[in-house]
Amino acid sequence: MSIKTIQSDVLKRIWELDDLSVLPNTYRYQVRDILFDLDAAHTITDLEDIGATQYNPDHDECWSVTVTVNNVEPCGAVICDFWKGDCYNINLKEYEA
Repeated sequence: MSIKTIQSDVLKRIWELDDLSVLPNTYRYQVRDILFDLDAAHTITDLEDIGATQYNPDHDECWSVTVTVNNVEPCGAVICDFWKGDCYNINLKEYEA
């Protein structure tokens, strides 16, 4: 299993209970898909294939996947620490409107 820890209560509800009602319709399925992609990732290349980028140049393990509204406008990011093929401290950062 690639996902080891989730910090966000919203993401925990989505991942553990498949409760998508905790996010707006415009990006709830994208966030769920990102979680599935993170769970399937085993290498840095797997992260890059889903559009993840490093967000902290001082720490190679810090990765971010942008969440968009209708695949156009960024509205947040799913962030995690990726270490030895596993994802830790997964969190959701929603941007202020």
